[in-house]
Amino acid sequence: MTEGSWSRYGGPRLNASDQDLVRRCTGGDADAFAGLVERYGGRVYNIALRITSDGDAAKDCAQEAFIRAYRALHQYDPALPFGPWLFRITTNASLNYVQRWHAHETPVDELPDAPEEPEEGPEATTVRREEVAEVVSAMAELPAPYRAALTLRHMQQLSYQEVADALGIPLGTVKTHLHRARAALKGRLAARSKAQS
Repeated sequence: MTEGSWSRYGGPRLNASDQDLVRRCTGGDADAFAGLVERYGGRVYNIALRITSDGDAAKDCAQEAFIRAYRALHQYDPALPFGPWLFRITTNASLNYVQRWHAHETPVDELPDAPEEPEEGPEATTVRREEVAEVVSAMAELPAPYRAALTLRHMQQLSYQEVADALGIPLGTVKTHLHRARAALKGRLAARSKAQS
């Protein structure tokens, strides 16, 4: 990307709306899609990483998601938010990867509620980081559909309906996935804690 294309959109393209960038892209401005990649690249990679539990696979899935999104831009409805549409494509690409390469994954019967607000101070921050790392590690052991629902709901802060739209499943199924995922995650965290004491 050239510096000119960077500054044309006002710094890292934060002044243009998602819909403006999509409109420019579908109008033939090849640089406009780079603005969407800049805006969503980190979140797309994180979703793919949480679902695949593999850094290299997450990069591949993120790249595939952006390629699919670019090719499907003419299907995007600009009346709807761009993020959930892109996250659905990302989730599908990531779940397809998991199904292809981890078809033998063991299902889990039954992830924790939102953690309490962190206390102030460096010690509390360190403890909080360790807790988050533990949760992320335990999440990696869950089935991909549960990881996807948790990632979109708790890490990407999507509403239940946006998660349902992103995953292409009914709202009730999202709630069931989240309930079972939280329960499974609680069990795994409890087992890890017991093993460490």
